[in-house]
Amino acid sequence: MIKKTILILIAILHVGLNLNAVVLKHEADELIESGQYEEDYLFVGNRLEFSGKAKDLFAFGETIDFSGTTTLAITTAAKLIGVSGSIGNGIKAAGQTITIEGKTTGTSFLAGDTILFGQKSQIDGDTLVGARKVTIKGKMIGDLYAGVGELSVQNEIQGNVNVYAGELTIPEPGRITGNLIYHSEHELRAEEAARVAGKITFEKTESSESFDRFNEGFFSVSFWFELFFKISFIIIGLLMLLLPATKAMEKRQTHKEVFSQSLWGLIPIFVYPSAIVISMVLVITIPLGIALLLAFFPIILTTKILGITLIGNLISNQLSLNINSRYLFFLIAAILYSALSFIPYLGFLLMLIVSSIGCGWITFSLFQKR
Repeated sequence: MIKKTILILIAILHVGLNLNAVVLKHEADELIESGQYEEDYLFVGNRLEFSGKAKDLFAFGETIDFSGTTTLAITTAAKLIGVSGSIGNGIKAAGQTITIEGKTTGTSFLAGDTILFGQKSQIDGDTLVGARKVTIKGKMIGDLYAGVGELSVQNEIQGNVNVYAGELTIPEPGRITGNLIYHSEHELRAEEAARVAGKITFEKTESSESFDRFNEGFFSVSFWFELFFKISFIIIGLLMLLLPATKAMEKRQTHKEVFSQSLWGLIPIFVYPSAIVISMVLVITIPLGIALLLAFFPIILTTKILGITLIGNLISNQLSLNINSRYLFFLIAAILYSALSFIPYLGFLLMLIVSSIGCGWITFSLFQKR
């Protein structure tokens, strides 16, 4: 019975891999890619210059420069992100500096410090942005939702705009053809308001108002529930790190090792959901599908804890901190992870990256033992 179950699982994983074909690339330094792929393309490394074609593009590194074509979406996290190609189903990106000069169709989610939509950018779809500074010099067709420190609309937005900004400006030739709802410390000047064709709704944000909102949020049930959840996660993480096997995580990690482990981890993360779906579709394997589904959340929790610990190890190594305790590694990165998870639209991407690193460490350790 055990042998049959293993054979069925291998068959499911094989089918899952064929249904979700992925081209995997890992490069410690720089990769220049111009290939034409019908499959999804996954890159983990330092720098990627992509001028080819792929179905979906997943890229994680220091610098991502995209000038190619995707029939579906781009999902990326990097320090510097440049997009000047054609994207069929939106951008999901998180980085320090994001520059978009290409044509994008579909809904996009962007989070970063500075985001620039250049003059050559063409956006056809809704856009959700969270950043310190956003500048729009290209044309947009679709609604814009933004939480930013500064927003400058310097071209036409054919849609509604809903923004929470410290400062909003609409210089020439900026235009908004739909309605504008904005919360800001300063109201638009008359000449800027005249560049909005639809209805304008303004709500002034005051420091005292922010303090009142903080008090309301602080004493809300949801706040305490979230706080309880985060504290529970940290306690569970510290208890899990008591296991002797996790002592190996105290070995100093370099960014190349972490990137390599994340690549190993992305493979089962992409395969696992396919295995669940296929198991539920095939009647004979429904019990296996239910077992895989029930195991999903404990696996995510475990890999998330391990991934956060490895990131803490990497941070302490990069900052030359005199720390050799896996418990402190976990606490350092857990605090950083909790802070970054409050950035709009970044939580899921962070969970994917952290879990892939943890899953990769497990996979890599098993292969090393063999």
